[in-house]
Amino acid sequence: MKDIKIVLQELENEALRDNIPIIRAEERERFISAIKTLNPRRILEIGTAIGYSSLLLLSKFPSAVIDTVELNKTRYVRARRAACEAGVASRWNGYCGDASDILPILSNSYDVVFLDGPKGQYLRQLKMIEPLLATQAIVIADNVLFRGLVTSDKPIAHKYRTIVMRLREYINYVKTYYDTVIEESGDGLCISRKK
Repeated sequence: MKDIKIVLQELENEALRDNIPIIRAEERERFISAIKTLNPRRILEIGTAIGYSSLLLLSKFPSAVIDTVELNKTRYVRARRAACEAGVASRWNGYCGDASDILPILSNSYDVVFLDGPKGQYLRQLKMIEPLLATQAIVIADNVLFRGLVTSDKPIAHKYRTIVMRLREYINYVKTYYDTVIEESGDGLCISRKK
């Protein structure tokens, strides 16, 4: 077993080397501070990648358990290995598959939800997760500004129109039904607290 900080550094190096997206350094502090007030017991993450965010959360909240979903089997296996290496496998529940298939089988109540999977699916996934949200739960969605295109008045290239439209719908929804703040550092971190 390795110290979790060492495993996090290894994952960060690996992500940089292999161009695997993980939460940006400039967003991490705000990410953790938004959650800190809750001292979460149960966290749900959509988009595990290689496990950086889930291990970061487990390192900061030692009484928390995380359920995390990853579609890519290779990344899921790497994330599971990282949880074992860091000695947190008993608090790390990984699911490999499409979140649309996995979310209906979950029955826990979540204090924190971190959306970091397919950006165009955020609203659909949130609506599936809403019955599982604890009172005053926080939902954090990464990359909601999608390269600045979501807030741009300029014409959007055809290949990005759907994702931009869906992210705009997500933002409108959480601004209507949640207390929401969008951190514009990085690629946009949307922090929403259940009303």
